[in-house]
Amino acid sequence: MTDQTSRRTLPDGFDGIEAVPGIDGGDAVLGHRRARNGELREAYPAGAHDIELGYGGTPTPEAMADYTARLLRANTRCRRVVLPVPELDLEAIAWAEDAGFRYVIDVETYEGGYSLLVTEPQWVLDQPVILEDIPLKE
Repeated sequence: MTDQTSRRTLPDGFDGIEAVPGIDGGDAVLGHRRARNGELREAYPAGAHDIELGYGGTPTPEAMADYTARLLRANTRCRRVVLPVPELDLEAIAWAEDAGFRYVIDVETYEGGYSLLVTEPQWVLDQPVILEDIPLKE
Protein backbone atom coordinates (compact mmCIF):
# COMPACT_ATOMS: atom_id res chain seq x y z
CA MET A 1 0.00 0.00 0.00
CA THR A 2 1.16 3.48 -0.65
CA ASP A 3 1.38 5.94 2.23
CA GLN A 4 -1.51 7.87 0.65
CA THR A 5 -3.78 4.83 0.95
CA SER A 6 -2.66 3.51 4.33
CA ARG A 7 -2.95 6.93 6.04
CA ARG A 8 -6.33 7.74 4.53
CA THR A 9 -8.99 8.75 7.03
CA LEU A 10 -12.71 8.25 6.57
CA PRO A 11 -14.25 11.54 5.38
CA ASP A 12 -17.38 13.02 6.95
CA GLY A 13 -20.81 11.92 5.75
CA PHE A 14 -20.44 8.16 5.98
CA ASP A 15 -22.92 5.91 7.82
CA GLY A 16 -22.56 2.47 9.36
CA ILE A 17 -19.05 3.22 10.55
CA GLU A 18 -17.44 0.10 11.91
CA ALA A 19 -14.00 -0.59 13.35
CA VAL A 20 -12.43 -3.53 11.52
CA PRO A 21 -9.07 -5.29 11.55
CA GLY A 22 -6.39 -3.59 9.51
CA ILE A 23 -3.61 -5.10 7.48
CA ASP A 24 -0.60 -5.97 9.64
CA GLY A 25 -2.72 -5.67 12.80
CA GLY A 26 -3.28 -1.93 12.44
CA ASP A 27 -6.52 -0.10 13.14
CA ALA A 28 -8.98 0.49 10.30
CA VAL A 29 -12.55 1.64 9.79
CA LEU A 30 -15.22 1.13 7.13
CA GLY A 31 -18.33 3.16 6.36
CA HIS A 32 -20.76 3.73 3.52
CA ARG A 33 -23.06 6.32 1.94
CA ARG A 34 -25.23 6.62 -1.13
CA ALA A 35 -22.89 7.29 -4.05
CA ARG A 36 -25.07 10.23 -5.09
CA ASN A 37 -24.46 11.88 -1.70
CA GLY A 38 -20.72 12.19 -2.21
CA GLU A 39 -18.27 13.55 -4.71
CA LEU A 40 -18.73 10.55 -7.03
CA ARG A 41 -22.23 11.72 -8.03
CA GLU A 42 -20.81 13.61 -11.00
CA ALA A 43 -17.93 11.25 -11.78
CA TYR A 44 -19.96 8.36 -13.22
CA PRO A 45 -23.65 7.61 -13.90
CA ALA A 46 -24.44 6.64 -10.29
CA GLY A 47 -27.63 4.68 -9.77
CA ALA A 48 -30.13 5.78 -7.15
CA HIS A 49 -29.21 2.83 -4.94
CA ASP A 50 -25.45 2.67 -5.58
CA ILE A 51 -23.39 2.67 -2.38
CA GLU A 52 -19.94 4.17 -1.94
CA LEU A 53 -17.65 2.30 0.44
CA GLY A 54 -15.31 4.50 2.45
CA TYR A 55 -12.35 3.44 4.53
CA GLY A 56 -9.82 4.76 6.98
CA GLY A 57 -6.50 3.03 7.44
CA THR A 58 -6.15 -0.19 5.47
CA PRO A 59 -8.86 -2.74 6.30
CA THR A 60 -8.12 -6.38 5.63
CA PRO A 61 -9.64 -7.67 2.38
CA GLU A 62 -11.65 -10.16 4.44
CA ALA A 63 -13.17 -7.38 6.57
CA MET A 64 -14.05 -5.38 3.44
CA ALA A 65 -15.63 -8.40 1.76
CA ASP A 66 -17.71 -9.18 4.87
CA TYR A 67 -18.85 -5.55 5.29
CA THR A 68 -19.74 -5.33 1.58
CA ALA A 69 -21.71 -8.59 1.67
CA ARG A 70 -23.72 -7.29 4.63
CA LEU A 71 -24.39 -4.02 2.76
CA LEU A 72 -25.73 -5.90 -0.24
CA ARG A 73 -27.95 -8.13 1.92
CA ALA A 74 -29.40 -5.09 3.72
CA ASN A 75 -29.88 -3.04 0.52
CA THR A 76 -31.55 -5.42 -1.92
CA ARG A 77 -32.04 -2.71 -4.59
CA CYS A 78 -28.34 -1.82 -4.63
CA ARG A 79 -26.82 -2.58 -8.04
CA ARG A 80 -23.21 -1.87 -7.09
CA VAL A 81 -20.92 -0.97 -4.22
CA VAL A 82 -18.28 1.46 -5.45
CA LEU A 83 -14.84 1.74 -3.88
CA PRO A 84 -12.66 4.72 -4.86
CA VAL A 85 -8.91 4.32 -4.36
CA PRO A 86 -6.15 6.76 -5.34
CA GLU A 87 -5.92 6.90 -9.13
CA LEU A 88 -3.51 4.37 -10.65
CA ASP A 89 -2.38 3.08 -7.24
CA LEU A 90 -1.75 -0.50 -8.35
CA GLU A 91 -1.21 -1.76 -4.80
CA ALA A 92 -4.56 -0.29 -3.68
CA ILE A 93 -6.28 -1.75 -6.74
CA ALA A 94 -4.82 -5.20 -5.97
CA TRP A 95 -5.90 -4.83 -2.32
CA ALA A 96 -9.47 -4.02 -3.42
CA GLU A 97 -9.49 -6.91 -5.88
CA ASP A 98 -8.46 -9.23 -3.03
CA ALA A 99 -11.67 -8.07 -1.29
CA GLY A 100 -13.82 -9.06 -4.29
CA PHE A 101 -13.96 -5.74 -6.15
CA ARG A 102 -13.13 -5.32 -9.83
CA TYR A 103 -11.52 -2.34 -11.48
CA VAL A 104 -13.85 -0.32 -13.73
CA ILE A 105 -12.55 3.16 -14.57
CA ASP A 106 -10.46 6.13 -13.52
CA VAL A 107 -12.38 9.34 -12.77
CA GLU A 108 -11.64 12.93 -11.81
CA THR A 109 -13.57 14.76 -9.09
CA TYR A 110 -13.12 18.15 -7.47
CA GLU A 111 -11.17 16.37 -4.73
CA GLY A 112 -8.80 14.51 -7.04
CA GLY A 113 -8.41 11.45 -9.24
CA TYR A 114 -9.67 7.99 -8.31
CA SER A 115 -9.68 4.50 -9.69
CA LEU A 116 -13.17 3.09 -9.15
CA LEU A 117 -13.70 -0.53 -8.30
CA VAL A 118 -17.08 -2.21 -7.87
CA THR A 119 -18.70 -5.32 -6.54
CA GLU A 120 -22.19 -6.30 -7.59
CA PRO A 121 -24.83 -8.67 -6.24
CA GLN A 122 -25.41 -11.92 -8.11
CA TRP A 123 -28.76 -10.75 -9.55
CA VAL A 124 -26.91 -7.97 -11.39
CA LEU A 125 -24.19 -10.31 -12.64
CA ASP A 126 -26.86 -12.69 -13.95
CA GLN A 127 -28.37 -10.02 -16.24
CA PRO A 128 -27.76 -10.45 -19.98
CA VAL A 129 -24.92 -8.33 -21.34
CA ILE A 130 -25.45 -9.10 -25.02
CA LEU A 131 -28.23 -7.07 -26.61
CA GLU A 132 -29.71 -10.08 -28.38
CA ASP A 133 -30.05 -11.92 -25.05
CA ILE A 134 -32.14 -9.21 -23.36
CA PRO A 135 -35.76 -10.42 -23.17
CA LEU A 136 -38.20 -8.01 -24.86
CA LYS A 137 -41.97 -7.93 -24.69
CA GLU A 138 -43.61 -8.56 -28.04
